[in-house]
Amino acid sequence: MKKILSDWEKVTWKLGNYFVERYFGKDTTDVFWISDIIGDVLVVNDYFFSLDFITDAIRYNATEKQLFDFYDLKLEFDTQDKPMEINFRNFIKNK
Repeated sequence: MKKILSDWEKVTWKLGNYFVERYFGKDTTDVFWISDIIGDVLVVNDYFFSLDFITDAIRYNATEKQLFDFYDLKLEFDTQDKPMEINFRNFIKNK
């Protein structure tokens, strides 16, 4: 069982690194999983991404503009304590 978890963590790191390189470039240095919990929330500079968000961005081939536009929109809704009426997948498909 430990090997399966270890393999999953390696692949999750690989996915996270691909996401960072694709949307932030190769020279990004401030990248880590919060509290070292691989697969939970990835911090890239001052941005926070769940594993679901990361996989959706890659799966649906989000552009850099779509990714940051949605991130900013979500942040705006969250700071106003309002629910989002659209998820990231639909945002990508409708834009």
